[in-house]
Amino acid sequence: MKRWSVRQFDAKENQLLSDALGVSPILAQLLINRGLGNIDSAKTFLSGDIHELYNPFLMEGVHEAVSRIKRAIEKKEKILIHGDYDVDGITATAILVFTLRSLGIEPHYYIPDRLTEGYGLSEGGVKEAIKIGAALVVTVDCGISSHEEVKALNAHNIDVIITDHHEVSKVLPPAHSIINPLRKDCAYPDKNLSGVGIAFKLCEALCSVSHADEVWRHVDLVSLGTVSDVAPLIGENRILVKEGLKSLKNGSSNKGIKALIDASGLKNKEPGSFEIGFILGPRINAAGRLGTAGVAVELLLTQDEEKAQELAKRLNQANRERQKIEGSTLKQAMSKIDRDVNFKDHKVIVLHNEDWHAGVIGIVASRISDRFYRPTILISTKAGMGRGSGRSIENFHLFEALAGCEGVLQGYGGHKYACGLTILEKNLPEFNKVINQIADGVLVADDLIPRIDIDMEISLSSLDHGVVEEVARLEPFGQSNRMPLFCSRNLKLASSPRVIKGEHIKFQVTDGNKDFEAIGFGLARNTDAEPLLKRYPRFDLAYTVSFNTWQGLNTIQLKIEDIVPSS
Repeated sequence: MKRWSVRQFDAKENQLLSDALGVSPILAQLLINRGLGNIDSAKTFLSGDIHELYNPFLMEGVHEAVSRIKRAIEKKEKILIHGDYDVDGITATAILVFTLRSLGIEPHYYIPDRLTEGYGLSEGGVKEAIKIGAALVVTVDCGISSHEEVKALNAHNIDVIITDHHEVSKVLPPAHSIINPLRKDCAYPDKNLSGVGIAFKLCEALCSVSHADEVWRHVDLVSLGTVSDVAPLIGENRILVKEGLKSLKNGSSNKGIKALIDASGLKNKEPGSFEIGFILGPRINAAGRLGTAGVAVELLLTQDEEKAQELAKRLNQANRERQKIEGSTLKQAMSKIDRDVNFKDHKVIVLHNEDWHAGVIGIVASRISDRFYRPTILISTKAGMGRGSGRSIENFHLFEALAGCEGVLQGYGGHKYACGLTILEKNLPEFNKVINQIADGVLVADDLIPRIDIDMEISLSSLDHGVVEEVARLEPFGQSNRMPLFCSRNLKLASSPRVIKGEHIKFQVTDGNKDFEAIGFGLARNTDAEPLLKRYPRFDLAYTVSFNTWQGLNTIQLKIEDIVPSS
């Protein structure tokens, strides 16, 4: 069962915005629903460009970081960029490498192994910096919790610049400078930047003092990392992703991205946020999930087209292997839920297994969380130690919950909806107990019922090409700017539902005046959906709208989010 929550319509507010912008009441309401009832903020959202971006020097730590990097360049000191193994960290590493190269220095880079080193500024990274004789280490998308590693580097007279976007602990590491807008002393207006977004701001600052514009050649990398990290697509993220998508549409100058687009079957399509999130991003991520993410960094940095094609094929193969492992892990996890989880007592699902591949447990945790609508943490154990990854729901702040479990954890990091942790295997029962006690004090029964937030109730007859075109003005869609969701009531079938590939349902729907094609992806797996359509003569539909292009013709298609009998 899902709860429908339909936004209230304020006719006066809607009229004011609609008249001021010259848009339809539907688009005006969609803007209001996104907190953009103010005319200036709505205009910026619809047509804002790079001129709306904030000065990077407003961010705490940027002045000190730029000064230190300039000194390293002048003295020809060795710089090590310490990245992370996900798309955000990989693209952040690449954009900083490109920028430093353009400023006359060849940096080294280090990406920790997800399976053996885990998240954060790693012991291996410290050893690498010492080995190459680095005078400066710059972290991207990590480091905010790496106190001991920063101290170890300082002990060898190696300065550290941390750039990160994860939650900040009470005490900051003793780094030369720390760039993270979540710092309590940072007045930077936008707190939602991804790791690659913050690396971009540092590179923008470096280029501004050096009178270079190299960083803007790589804004496609920013869109890749930001969308893949499920960062909110509002504010600066929205502008940067829009610019990056323009670059992809016009033909990226990055040979690795071009090769990956070709290898992914997107050669004749315009990549958008969906293609990044579900096709390109997973392939880049696959390298770090199953082995070393260095392959993905090489792909983004290479200037050799043949090498790019070879590396893109390797990522494709790694992604196929990842899908197999993920499917097997999900099956095992579901079996453990049937045996071990009592939903009356467990508001948080905590599962562990010695055989699970640590590179896929985050994805599987996300799938389980979506299916049962509960915070979910999966832990892979080996030699008495567990590495875990978790995903959460709307009203449960995962990072804060882990802070309450600090006494039984070896380490943890993350944010509201996602986390990583390490734990001694012997502490797993206590961890399960403590985090569920925290959940009991935070979550009520209603919090565990998935809610569908519907933008507007409209008549099916009001849909036309103009509405779909106006909806497209809100792109790119993603976190905090999801695709608009409508509902229409008292509908009926205009054609019998067909099951496609055993998973999807397609049919024609009508309100008596207009007919549209509707498709429910995955709905055939929901055993209630098809019988409901056959049993009830009238039903209500929650859906998104888009164009389905076939042989040059655009027809309106409804993508079904939920179906309920009409009351």
